[in-house]
Amino acid sequence: MRQTDPEGHGPVRYGPPLPGQDLPVPPGLAAAATGAHTEPTGGGPALLDAALAYWARRGLSAERHRTAAAPGAPALLLALTAALGGDVLVPRPCAAWWAPQARLLGRSVFHVGTPAECGGVPDPYALLETVRRVRAEGGDPRLLVLSVADDPTATVAPPEVVHEAIEAAVGEGLHVVSDETWRDTLHEPHDTVFLSPAEMLPEHVTVLTDLSGPFLPPGWPAAIARFPANDTGTRLRDRVLDVLTALDARIAAPVAAAAAYALAEPD
Repeated sequence: MRQTDPEGHGPVRYGPPLPGQDLPVPPGLAAAATGAHTEPTGGGPALLDAALAYWARRGLSAERHRTAAAPGAPALLLALTAALGGDVLVPRPCAAWWAPQARLLGRSVFHVGTPAECGGVPDPYALLETVRRVRAEGGDPRLLVLSVADDPTATVAPPEVVHEAIEAAVGEGLHVVSDETWRDTLHEPHDTVFLSPAEMLPEHVTVLTDLSGPFLPPGWPAAIARFPANDTGTRLRDRVLDVLTALDARIAAPVAAAAAYALAEPD
């Protein structure tokens, strides 16, 4: 018999809820949150165009038909995991909400140690060893989730570490999801260099950004994803939209309007 959580959840373990910011909503953001409907699945044109401009300012070109939005990063990661299939690898430690998405789908999650100087990105040699061990035991690793600007450890992985980890993952046939939620909240931006994995091997990386927290209040769920600019990226986005449609995971129009406003980065 499967045991349920003593708090009444179920067999899938979840992390604690995010704390509130205790900050007032900026007037411009509140004024932008208008409307009473929901966005189309995957996000409406205004929100997607704002996401494209946001990425372009950071050196990541994107196209609307290879971009998607959803009510929160967990919904997007769940859809990505379902679309890619197979088992999932994550660094140790990692954000508390990553693993439940895979376990909810019945997928195995394998934790990989990180280098001594940073978290968020697996040590490349440990990654290779884990992938080969999992395959030898009958597993099917297909997805690596990482975060260069890491939440649990508050570190930013050096570009050379990121490059080695991405090359190792792609060499083993893994697709990489780069959680870049906190890329704009570095404590010492002049002492660290953030380099997105999508700048290194763009054909194998999907970028995921949760807007709730760094851009929006935690109670306004919205997230965006940038898929590779190739046939694989097109097929992956189409499959993600299928999953989001089945879940009826659409962003409320007021939240989408506020997200588009925030992504424009007004003064």
